[in-house]
Amino acid sequence: MTMGTSNKSEILNKGAGVFLIRVIGYGAGFLFVWVVANKFGPKIQGIFSIAFLFLSVGAMVAKFGIETALVKWIANASTLDQKKGVYLKSIKLVSISSVLVGGTIYLLAGAIAWMYDKPDLKESIEYASMAIPFLALLDVSGSFFRGERRIKIFGIYFHFLKFLLPLLFVTAFFLAGGLFNEAPILAYLMGLFLAAFSIITHIGVELRHRGNEVESQFTIRFMVLESYPMMVSSAIVMIMGWSDVFVLGFYVSMSNIGVYSTAIKLATMVSFVYNAIATIATPKIAAFYNSKDRMQLEETISYSSKIMFLSGIPMFLAIFCFPEFFLSFFGEEYVAGKHVLRILLLAQLTNVVTGPVGPIMQMTGKQRKLQRFIAIALFVNVALSLILVVFYETVGVAIANALGMVLWNVLGMLYIRKKLKLKTYYSFK
Repeated sequence: MTMGTSNKSEILNKGAGVFLIRVIGYGAGFLFVWVVANKFGPKIQGIFSIAFLFLSVGAMVAKFGIETALVKWIANASTLDQKKGVYLKSIKLVSISSVLVGGTIYLLAGAIAWMYDKPDLKESIEYASMAIPFLALLDVSGSFFRGERRIKIFGIYFHFLKFLLPLLFVTAFFLAGGLFNEAPILAYLMGLFLAAFSIITHIGVELRHRGNEVESQFTIRFMVLESYPMMVSSAIVMIMGWSDVFVLGFYVSMSNIGVYSTAIKLATMVSFVYNAIATIATPKIAAFYNSKDRMQLEETISYSSKIMFLSGIPMFLAIFCFPEFFLSFFGEEYVAGKHVLRILLLAQLTNVVTGPVGPIMQMTGKQRKLQRFIAIALFVNVALSLILVVFYETVGVAIANALGMVLWNVLGMLYIRKKLKLKTYYSFK
């Protein structure tokens, strides 16, 4: 068997395993959204969406890009002692920052609810702030397994338990008659706590007899400077992804936000396999680029792009052609979001067509350039959102979101092609 065939087999075989885990995990996440949307109603779904926005952004700031950089650090470490050392240092740094960020958002919960003129938000944002340390630690710990290319274990925690546990708690609330506004985000808080506790315990047991060896350059300053550009890039991507919900909070009702956020959940199904393959390809890209193995690097990117494209197109066509059918699973009131869903599907299609642009630029030292592209797209997104929401409400914000995603993906694809001489998109040749 040639090296190239082995590389493809690893991507495909591990991809199949991760895909299965993601299917189960995504199913649990889908059921979570269904329970909240169908049993709690659009208003509570809208409240949860805004609370989850602050949970996601807070955790992203607290991680400071460490979770992305840790994949590269672990992949390039030569001994388990070195891996343990850099992991423990990362955990300590993120633990402190996440408590500070979470505490700040908790204190600002009342002001945030007042800013939106939606007093029902306050308690949900407080619960979201409490969940920030657990989400941050779960993400960073998951990167340990990603760096070691133990993708199935990573998938069990990050793609399965992360969604299954909140589903179990929110279902318990529903069955017990607890249909209060804060139930969904409280369920997420409890689920994230158990998932984070489990993965940290797992890694702790595996490394308990190892030494704590940290290379001299891994100072706090080095780690922050190394991870900061990745954090900025990830932050801008996340802000762009959540800017629509943030803007809509000022202009439309909670029920409309609930319909919009449900459409987002359906649209992301197009990038389902994309994310599974990117999880496997990211540490391989870092390793091959670091070792200057051009042939394996090109093969990894080419084969990953092919699977992403061929798997994403059928899902896109199915949902795009029958949006009412898929939305009706959440309740008849959600069918009104069919136009929003189609627009968001076009945005997700860009990921599938352009290939793993973000992972390539992050793992090849082009984080700052990626940051600029996404910043440009964010500016376009927010500017258009503020204009279009006045006239078209949720449809206008969806258009702005789609244009922003298309812009940074295309800019990144063209840059990689020109500067790195790498083709990220799938070729029919």
